[in-house]
Amino acid sequence: MIHSQNTHDAKAASELLTVIVTADGDGKGLKELLSDFRPVLDARPEPYELVVVYEQSSSGITQALSALQDSWPNLKSIGQRPWAGEDSAIKHGIGQAVGDIVLTLPSWREIEPGSINALLDGLADADMVVGKRDKVDRNGIQKFRSWATHGLLRALFQQSFSDVFCRARAGRRDVFQKVSELGVRQHFLPLIAASEGYKVKEVDVAVMQNLNEQDIYKFKPHAHVGALVDLMTLFVGLKYLRRPLRFFGSVGVPLILVGALLTTYLVIERLFFGAALADRPALVFAVLMLVLGIQIVALGLVGEIIIFSSSRRLRSYEIDQVLRGRPTAAEEAASERTARPRGTETPPQGDRQQADIRSDIADA
Repeated sequence: MIHSQNTHDAKAASELLTVIVTADGDGKGLKELLSDFRPVLDARPEPYELVVVYEQSSSGITQALSALQDSWPNLKSIGQRPWAGEDSAIKHGIGQAVGDIVLTLPSWREIEPGSINALLDGLADADMVVGKRDKVDRNGIQKFRSWATHGLLRALFQQSFSDVFCRARAGRRDVFQKVSELGVRQHFLPLIAASEGYKVKEVDVAVMQNLNEQDIYKFKPHAHVGALVDLMTLFVGLKYLRRPLRFFGSVGVPLILVGALLTTYLVIERLFFGAALADRPALVFAVLMLVLGIQIVALGLVGEIIIFSSSRRLRSYEIDQVLRGRPTAAEEAASERTARPRGTETPPQGDRQQADIRSDIADA
C-alpha cells in the first residue's frame, strides 16, 4: 500500500499542471485572487504554469499582471484583441497549454483556493473533475435557469450534473483539447466529455464566504438564448453527426406520412363521394407536407453521402487499452514455422510486407 502511494505521488510530481484563468473587465481584485491561488499551487507536488488569458484593452488587468510577473516566474499572460468572451479565451488557453493536466478557474472568487486540491486529487480515477457548489445564494430567475438547464441535460443527453455552471474544473489536456473542438460554451465541456465516453465526476468544493451569485450572474436574455442554441447544436452534433439521416428522417418521415394519408383521404373522397377539390386548403396542406418531408429526407441522404465519402475513417469510439494474454502452444508453433532461419534467401516483396505487418501486430 505504501509502495502504491509512493508510485502515485512520483507520477503526479512528474506531470506538469497548466492552470488557465480568463479575465476581462477592469481587473478589480485579480491580483489578490491570483496571490491567494499561489500558496496552494506552490504546495502541490507537480510543477505548474499559470496562464492568464485576458482582455488586452483592459489597463487594469495589464497593471495587475505586471505587478505579479516580476516575482512569479510561473505566471504567463496572453492578451486577446479583440476580446471574444470567456468561452473563446478558455479554448485559446487550452490550445496554448503544455501541461499534462489542465485546471480552469474564473477570475472572480467562485471557490475557496483550498478546493483546488480536491479537484486535482479527483483525477486519480477520472478523466475530468467538475466542482459542485452546494451553498450559493440564487434568486428566483437563477434557480429556474439552473433547474431548466439540468433538466434539459438529463432529457437530451441522459447526463446528470448538479452544478454545470461551476467554472472550476480539472482534467487531462487531451480530453480538454478534444471536447473544446465544438466551440460551444465552457459550461458544456464536462457534458461533451461524458457523452464521448470519458469518466467525469463531481467533487464538493467550498464556496467563498459571503459570495452572492446575484452580483456575478446578471440576467442577460441573449446569453440564455445563446446557451439554448448551443444545447441544440450539441444535441445534433453529438447524437447525429455521424448519422445525419436519422435526424432528418425523424423529422421528414412523419411529414411524409401525414401528407400521404391526407392526400389519400382527399383522393378517395373525390373519386367515390364526389367531393370537389377546388379551393380546398386541405389539398394544398397535404401536398405541402408531402413535398417538404421528401426534401428533408433528401437533405439527410446528402449528409450521409458526404459523411461516407469524406469521413470513412471517422469512428464513433476510441480504444482505451488492449489486453493481450500469453500465446497458446499452437500459436507459438505457428510462429516458429513462419520464422525465417539464417542463411535463407530474401523473401519476395509481398512476403516482406506481410512479415512487416505481422511484426507490427506483434509489437502492438
